[in-house]
Amino acid sequence: MRVSTDELKQGPRERGGLIASVAADSPAERAGILAGDRVLTLGGHGLRDVIDYQFQLEPGVQELELERRGELLGLRLDLGSGEEPGIAFAETLFDGVRRCRCHCPFCFVGQLPPGLRPSVYLKDDDYRLSFLHGNFTTLNNVSGEDMERIAGQRLSPLYVSLHAADPQVRAALMGCSRETAAAGIDNLRRLEESGIKAHIQIVLCPGINDGDVLAQTVAALADRDIHPGIASVGVVPVALADESVDRDFNAGPAGRITLRRVTAADCEAVLAAIGSWQAQFRRGRGRGFVYAADEFYLRAGRELPPPESYDGFPQFENGIGIGATFLQEAGGIPVQLAQAIRRPSGRVMMVTGTLAAPLVERVCRSLNRSGAVTDRTETGRGRRDRLDVEYSPLVAENRLFGPYVTVTGLLGGNEITEAARAAGLSAGDMLLIPYCCLESSGRMFLDGVTIREVDEGLECMVRLAPP
Repeated sequence: MRVSTDELKQGPRERGGLIASVAADSPAERAGILAGDRVLTLGGHGLRDVIDYQFQLEPGVQELELERRGELLGLRLDLGSGEEPGIAFAETLFDGVRRCRCHCPFCFVGQLPPGLRPSVYLKDDDYRLSFLHGNFTTLNNVSGEDMERIAGQRLSPLYVSLHAADPQVRAALMGCSRETAAAGIDNLRRLEESGIKAHIQIVLCPGINDGDVLAQTVAALADRDIHPGIASVGVVPVALADESVDRDFNAGPAGRITLRRVTAADCEAVLAAIGSWQAQFRRGRGRGFVYAADEFYLRAGRELPPPESYDGFPQFENGIGIGATFLQEAGGIPVQLAQAIRRPSGRVMMVTGTLAAPLVERVCRSLNRSGAVTDRTETGRGRRDRLDVEYSPLVAENRLFGPYVTVTGLLGGNEITEAARAAGLSAGDMLLIPYCCLESSGRMFLDGVTIREVDEGLECMVRLAPP
């Protein structure tokens, strides 16, 4: 779940929700609501976000208080049963994004170079973005009123960064006091007791929250008497862009800790532990419960589990199961690209970072071995061409963050353009870029370069990979 650039502006907002558009012949249009209006109340209730708006919507006639060009006015919205009002808001949060108060030593925002798109520099810790978009929240900064709202409006599931069940270890990893770390854990338990489900993230830092600490954390989360509402646990490796192997961080009130990148041996140990736990959970729960990020398998040189082992991919956006899905769905790529390819032969290069390069190479070999020949129907003429293209990976090195950041989603538009030029892609060839390289609108890369600028800077066709 990603959030728009405008969504992540700093500071408080004007009250109410700004309307971006109104659907034609909708209840909102019939009520006289216009794009540019700001909805202040619905049925007499103030609105903090789209959650409030959806919660207060009900069939029948409701009073709305609007602000239009500085003036207040009241309108009546008449909504039939099952009918959509036809209002699209400019942003999902009307009162601004809540910022993170933690100082996690591994927080990637603190490692970002200058010059990227503005939205990536804001650290959010907002339970509403967790519910709406799957962003991870700490639950450290929620108030009593927030807790009542989450339970009352059934904002479930939430995605929670835990890292460790031990408050002292959690405090060290979050750069906060032990009391703050413990409060977040207590808030999680209280919400679970009220029926809220949670997906848990553990950022694994070797020597700190792995080994026995990880085992204790997983055991606590699996204990239904302590945590009755945990839906899944995702373990992901710490990401460090620093060139040095070891780095000493000031962890705030908890003291100083040393972070290092995961090694292949670390990955093997984590995978062995998770494999053992999953076997137990499948016998007792009928599902794996705890899942390892794809990066652990790739760094260890291990085969990815089959798609069915991810039990519906509860933490797909956390990098867990993406590789298995790609392998499963890659056979359909020729069919999806058929109408876009301009000539019956040529090259299709798939953009990848260095970490996933072996996976993409494997898919390309498979497509080429099978011939990757696709029938294409020419619209309106009823004839079929035979397309025979050569598939290959386009491996782009990360220059924004350095050689130790190897995931595809953190590649910039300039890096991809340079790699495509170096590969000699020409007219008739195609460059296939994964959606994960772009922000939510599918328009801009991390470095502020747009997909249109990449397209205009290359001779070849540029396409986004089917999501």
